[in-house]
Amino acid sequence: MFDFKALIDALRGRAREDEYTGPSVTRLMADVPKDAWLLALTEIVKGIAALNRDSKVALRERYRAVLDFDEKARPLIHTLLNVYLGREKIEGVTPRHVMPSLVSSAQELANAYKLCLKQHAQSPSSKFAEQAELITLRGISYYALQAKWAYLRYFEPDNKVWRNLNRLYHIADSASFANKHIVRYEGEPATSVGEQYLRAALLKLAEPERRRPIEVWQIEEWLRTAVNRIKIEKTIRAREQTFGINLDEPKPPMKLRRNMIGERYRYLATETLSEFFTEAAKSMEIGMPRQLPTSHLDPADAAKLLTDLAIVYSRAGQTRVRRSERTAVQREVLAAIGLDAALELVMGNNNEAENWVLVDESASGMGAEYKARLDDRLSVGELFAIRDQEGRLALHVVRRLAKTREGLVHVGSERIATQPVMISLSHAGQVHRALFCNETAYGSRALVTHGFTWTPQDDFTLTAGGRHYGIKLGPKIDQFAEYQLTGFTVREKR
Repeated sequence: MFDFKALIDALRGRAREDEYTGPSVTRLMADVPKDAWLLALTEIVKGIAALNRDSKVALRERYRAVLDFDEKARPLIHTLLNVYLGREKIEGVTPRHVMPSLVSSAQELANAYKLCLKQHAQSPSSKFAEQAELITLRGISYYALQAKWAYLRYFEPDNKVWRNLNRLYHIADSASFANKHIVRYEGEPATSVGEQYLRAALLKLAEPERRRPIEVWQIEEWLRTAVNRIKIEKTIRAREQTFGINLDEPKPPMKLRRNMIGERYRYLATETLSEFFTEAAKSMEIGMPRQLPTSHLDPADAAKLLTDLAIVYSRAGQTRVRRSERTAVQREVLAAIGLDAALELVMGNNNEAENWVLVDESASGMGAEYKARLDDRLSVGELFAIRDQEGRLALHVVRRLAKTREGLVHVGSERIATQPVMISLSHAGQVHRALFCNETAYGSRALVTHGFTWTPQDDFTLTAGGRHYGIKLGPKIDQFAEYQLTGFTVREKR
């Protein structure tokens, strides 16, 4: 068993040469087996938390210890983050296993750097000024990361996250180093407090409650490239700016109003960012992505996302209205998440269905809420079917998702079709279950299938109600999570 206590003692700086003759921190880290990296990060997070609780530690000792903890945690965080994103595998470790430690590491490191700044403010020293700038940069980076982790899980960040983001930016701005480029970690390009703060603000304004987790990651990566196209302004220009931030409040930026005037207000004009994403979408559509990092999305999905971001960051986009008026309701429905569960519900099997409460509905969709389960995995883009107390069925796709700390999940959805019917598709010796929708929100009949591969030349047999039809699939109308909505034409009755 690896000696984690020795590692944490060494990182805390308590192991002096005359007290401790074991291996160095570097050697200890090298000896941690890869399948124990998650446990190692968990122990490091506990060590940082213990340091944060210890009010008797002097500033310089605290600062050295925090730097050591941060340095040794970073490679672990980087690898476990790749596990979370599915880019790397560690035996016995799943993405759901690593998330709590990744979230906790961002929280405790942010608190650790904030405590360093607090001690420095209590006893200022000119010799510590340069370190204070680096501390502010790293601290705001970790608070921005906390906000990002919240959006990835469809939560709003805790108020203290935006309170500290606003406060740290104001500290840097008041001390005239908000735009000073500093190397945050060795081997990284220089960045600034202003850039880190602006990226956090723009990610919030990208409406993460409407995005899949992979899209949130992609947007944040794009913003790293695009953030230098706008700046944080102190003077209001209501005809040109789009959003405002009050540094005195624990709140994120919001749509600009003319009464947002005061010394602590800051303003964002994002029209140039909108234009940049519009051009990037056009380049992506023709297969020439310019001035953006490599996308982890399908080119068509990336172009669609860029187009939507262009609308979100435009002034015209802030005047958007709902497609249909909502009507408040309050009734229970059964919901089955995912295509397989939806197929079971259509067949009359309620085993995989959950109790939801319908709270509002419109001509194009509905709003519902339910109590989250321990293994709740609902995300934007997921399909679900609902059946009301009268037995009526409808197929929906999640378009907006928000979770509360009390365990309540709010779902906004678009209705794809009503009264879907289960059918089977046969091709090359394989049989796939699917849903037939006689009329969809896209204006034509279609099939909802799992994302298997096919070509327009493939011949399929559709079986429904004991009847068999030769059909041709295509084109694909839309993509929902792991499922696709596909049009089809009937070639013959068999």
